[in-house]
Amino acid sequence: MPRSYDWQIRIKIIERRHAVAQLAISRLMETARKDPTVLTGDMTFRDVVNAANDLEGTYLIRLFAEFETGIRLYFDTRRDTTPPAKDLMDSVAALCNISANHRNNAHAVREYRNSLVHEREEDIVPLSIAEARSYLCCFFSYLPNEW
Repeated sequence: MPRSYDWQIRIKIIERRHAVAQLAISRLMETARKDPTVLTGDMTFRDVVNAANDLEGTYLIRLFAEFETGIRLYFDTRRDTTPPAKDLMDSVAALCNISANHRNNAHAVREYRNSLVHEREEDIVPLSIAEARSYLCCFFSYLPNEW
């Protein structure tokens, strides 16, 4: 039986994986700056810089995917439909009495994720992994302990 806390842990694990990847890329950049021969194949220092620049967005997308999977599993126990993420979040928020502030914060993560995935140039406020994790775990904290 799924538990709300388990999904919060899964989201936190993704945040930790991001930290590990960030450390690894940082060390690779430092090493490659001193010795470019550590880069294999046709890899360039620019590729490492681009990976570093894209890392947070990549993990934010992964973070939201984990969140969406969890709330879909919860929603499946209540309804037999598959709504788009926005409607899903609103429905779960209504079912679990999630405050508008916490619902809106989770939507901010969804909107930022959408801007990254669809490469939209909208006026979306970027979120850090830590902010996104906090918002999504807070949303999960309103779900029943088990479902």
